[in-house]
Amino acid sequence: MKKGSGMFVRSVCAGASIALGGTVFLAVDNKVVGAFLFSVGLLTVLVFGFDLFTGKACNGDFIKRPGKLALIWLGNLVGAVLFGLMVSLHADTLNTAATLIANKLQKPFYIVVVDAIVCELCIAIAVRGYAKAEGVGRYLAVVLGVMVFILCGAEHVVADMFYFAAGRAYLFNVDMYLFFLAASLGNVIGGIIWWLAEKAVSKNA
Repeated sequence: MKKGSGMFVRSVCAGASIALGGTVFLAVDNKVVGAFLFSVGLLTVLVFGFDLFTGKACNGDFIKRPGKLALIWLGNLVGAVLFGLMVSLHADTLNTAATLIANKLQKPFYIVVVDAIVCELCIAIAVRGYAKAEGVGRYLAVVLGVMVFILCGAEHVVADMFYFAAGRAYLFNVDMYLFFLAASLGNVIGGIIWWLAEKAVSKNA
């Protein structure tokens, strides 16, 4: 399999993995429990080496390999949307997702950007913590990183891809496109902030 096509397949798998986490989050009434169980999505991505947009953004890929990051974004979109449309066949999932995305679309553009920056910093803690820590600590970094961004109400663009598909909000909607622009932008900005900070720390260590 060619390098680009292999990356795209891994990206689709990553989108579906995050969608799996989003599915259980929508199914659980307790937000803390839902946030904890959502971490199965990111754990799956990390354990199996899938390519996730937010996981790569904190590695400086937007600056070093923007084309690669764009391809991963598209693959994540395919995986998350297909999974979302599938689980939207459950009426409860559809209704819960529709309520969630209605609330998300009421956020101003700049708030979505800020929330996405916060999310990316949490994901960086999870992803980089998994890479650097040992033993139980690496899994704790993932679980806590995921739980914090969810309970903060931060915006993870791939999770949002899933929520919008699960709520069947996939028609032509300017507000939806602006939301995804803001979420993607915020995730990238957060990733660059983390990458630059990590470089500065390692350089001065």
